Amino acid sequence: MKTCAEIKQWKFFQCRFTEIPENVTENTFLFIYGWFGLWNDDLCSLDRVKMAFQTLKDIMKRINNIKIIIGMRSDLYKKYHQELGKYSDLFQHELFLDSVNINKDAEYLKYFHKRNKGLCKNKECQCRQLSLEMLCKGKDNIIGLPLRINILANYHELIGNYIRDPDILKVMTDAITTLRENIKKTNGCNWIDYICLKGRFSRSEEFDESIVEVFDLRITRSSFDVTDSILKRYVRMRYSDRQNNVSTKEAQYVFWHPFIYICVFHSLFKYNPNLVLKHCNVDAILQLVRPKGFGTAYIEVSADDHGIDLFYERLRKLHLIERYKDHPLVRSASK
Repeated sequence: MKTCAEIKQWKFFQCRFTEIPENVTENTFLFIYGWFGLWNDDLCSLDRVKMAFQTLKDIMKRINNIKIIIGMRSDLYKKYHQELGKYSDLFQHELFLDSVNINKDAEYLKYFHKRNKGLCKNKECQCRQLSLEMLCKGKDNIIGLPLRINILANYHELIGNYIRDPDILKVMTDAITTLRENIKKTNGCNWIDYICLKGRFSRSEEFDESIVEVFDLRITRSSFDVTDSILKRYVRMRYSDRQNNVSTKEAQYVFWHPFIYICVFHSLFKYNPNLVLKHCNVDAILQLVRPKGFGTAYIEVSADDHGIDLFYERLRKLHLIERYKDHPLVRSASK
């Protein structure tokens, strides 16, 4: 999209559905993502999604020469298709990226071999045992093949673990847990946990001393160093901030992919679910945590009754009960 915009000499802007700008101008590609939740469906954002779609319709009526691209998970699109029927004009040209394409898969695998085996000098390395069949028949097929290949390319040392147990969520979650347990007090590890708990980090935003104390993170605002050997493997400046040349003071730093955030969240939740429910950012909890017995999807975790009550009390203090009254976590609370 960005390349196309450059060829046409148009502007390119991307943002979450909750951050659609008011000052969009002509000759702009506008890419909108994060529908129903950045990491997963929060089950309560349909009204906000409808408001965002109405904003996009108004933009299309008001501004000439504008291209709007809606990046939405296909399962969420199918789930809410009827409710979004009023905005069908925004879905005139649909492209499902998760359709199976063996030739494309082979291209991705070729890329993986080139990036990993081509650079790996160890003839005994387990990366040489990885096959397309392993990638296609793992427990993690819900996660796109390109993403799994990129993760295994970025964390080459985990390929052996993946071959033994082809579940990319478990492999990454276990690796992050091991990282925390083995070198907990390093700056990079602590910042990984902090950014997960807060959802992001920006030097211009308030630094949460309470989270630092509760989780014994031993970091300060000034200790953030994006070049840290551990931190830089997981965190980078938000893409839209890089694209728009936002200053390092104002820029937001996030995990390089939402799935990496999910893996860190799983690791923290396994470490202490109650602390996570009491202190982690509310959006992540609403999207990734479900009551025990509710039936969890691949990327979701379960909270017990005590944890649910802790979270309910937190929502009550934040005056958010009414907004999320239909969420399973709220409905399941003992009140």
